Amino acid sequence: MEVTEVVPGALPGLGQGPVASLVEALGAVPRPKLGWTDVARFTALGTPALNYGPGDPTLAHTAGEYVPIGQLRECERRLAAWLGG
Repeated sequence: MEVTEVVPGALPGLGQGPVASLVEALGAVPRPKLGWTDVARFTALGTPALNYGPGDPTLAHTAGEYVPIGQLRECERRLAAWLGG
């Protein structure tokens, strides 16, 4: 076996600044994200970040991917409330 790439995990900094307040506002238990996202880039820069959004992550980027309208609206409502809007 030949290793061609080694990438550190994206540790989101859930207890830091805006990420901590978003996690608290959402009232959800953070879970690991399947696959690579830009959170890894932010982590490398020392910036706390997380992925949040509607849909089933196990269906992401597949032919069967979909997002129920109700989940989109709930996500928008929660983010607007967190942002003070």
